[in-house]
Amino acid sequence: MIKIKKDKLWKNTIKIAKRKIPFYIIPQSIDDIVTVIKKAESENKRIKAVGSGHSFSDVALPKEYLVNLKKINKALKLPSFLRDTNQLLVHVEAGMTIQKFNKIMDKKEGLCITNMGGIDEQTLAGAISTGTHGTGMDLPSLPGLVRSILLVTIGGKKLRIEPENGISDPNKHDEKDVELKQNDQLFYSALVNLGCFGIVYSYILGMERMYYLKESKECFKWKDIKPKLEDRSLFYEADGKTPIRGVMVQVNPYKNEEKGDNTVIVVKHRILKGKPKRNLNDRKRNWLSTIFGNPPLAPLSIRFIRKKLLNKPEKLPRLLDQSLRSLKDSSYENKGYKVLYQGIEYVKVRAYDSEFAFDISGDKNNYIVAIEKMFQRAEENKQKGIYQSSPMGIRFVDKSPAYLSPEFGKKVAYIDVPFVLGTPKSDDFLMEYQEIMTKEGGIPHWGKINTILNGKPELIRKYYPELAKWEEVFRDLNRNQTFSNDFSDRLNLGFISIDQKEPLII
Repeated sequence: MIKIKKDKLWKNTIKIAKRKIPFYIIPQSIDDIVTVIKKAESENKRIKAVGSGHSFSDVALPKEYLVNLKKINKALKLPSFLRDTNQLLVHVEAGMTIQKFNKIMDKKEGLCITNMGGIDEQTLAGAISTGTHGTGMDLPSLPGLVRSILLVTIGGKKLRIEPENGISDPNKHDEKDVELKQNDQLFYSALVNLGCFGIVYSYILGMERMYYLKESKECFKWKDIKPKLEDRSLFYEADGKTPIRGVMVQVNPYKNEEKGDNTVIVVKHRILKGKPKRNLNDRKRNWLSTIFGNPPLAPLSIRFIRKKLLNKPEKLPRLLDQSLRSLKDSSYENKGYKVLYQGIEYVKVRAYDSEFAFDISGDKNNYIVAIEKMFQRAEENKQKGIYQSSPMGIRFVDKSPAYLSPEFGKKVAYIDVPFVLGTPKSDDFLMEYQEIMTKEGGIPHWGKINTILNGKPELIRKYYPELAKWEEVFRDLNRNQTFSNDFSDRLNLGFISIDQKEPLII
């Protein structure tokens, strides 16, 4: 018997999306998920699965039935019906946090994730379904690690979804009550499905043998880094041929007349000779940023920033410079997933942001034009007493085959513009940034603030050339709109490509 709590208040991590939920359920098995979906359908109510609530948009905002996947968090055996491949594969329940996943893969399997976002509290389902990406010009975003999806959908039906010629052998497939669907349109739609196709129970993911990374952080002037971004030389080792595994840029948008070093370059190199011999400094990141970016001292850091925001906001440009210089670190060496995790988690979950992807195929550099226009806007707003409260970030990721991924079919640069919660007029500031990035061809991240998309279906059509295929699957698996939510309603997802708001039953 599934326990259902009534009228429970749910809110995301930064508490800007919240609602009292009529029916709150914590399933412990796939059959519990089937049961609650059928129950919601029989009552003509909507149902939404949530993970850790790390999305800043309303993509995770439930309405009637909320299904918290926190107990769907176990490592599973690989099925016996898989084809023989050279891939390193793991099978895990979708409610597992990335933090727990990384620890299990390390200790029990000796494996490591290829790429991940900067923090690790998200669930796998939440991060994958909204397109979390990480950084690495030749690395896939999280959806790119998925080889097979077990989805519970309309009518409580269980579907194992894979691309054509997927990892499962149809002649050997013997999962009880599970239908194997090997179809490119279905798979590449379901990878980034925004929770609109049902509830993901588990994934089979591709992994790597445990590897080590060396991270360094150096300070530069933006004017010295800009040409290296434009000609792509920043992404290669000194020989000009060997790609660097991962590059991230953090920059203070304000002019600094004193030292001029307003940009930090974070570089991650693959260590090819096994486990490194590390000195004391190599074992930890920059001591100051580690101590003040995480409990118990992190709350004091946030309090200090908020005090500056309210009492002396004119000090923020210099404070941002100081915070960037404090990140400088000659070397940090560790297992891959530990270096991919950027730390300062306490601070990160007390900020919110917009993030846009820009096509960088060929010689396209619109993202540089966009970020310099945002520098200019930040200076203009400073004259009005309105301030940016966090450095901007630029990350890079490889193209994706997922239909609703912002990097579909192209390598991209992501520009991230965070604000500490409580920054005066930050919503207005973010909208101005969104307008600038949209004009330069940027595509908003689904899990971040993306209000620029409201009432603009033509933008979504433009951004996603395979939208019609995704929406066809939406209207099939979500024909009664059981899995629709505020987010999909707000953007009219499912019906944009046919200019129709009423549900179409296939």
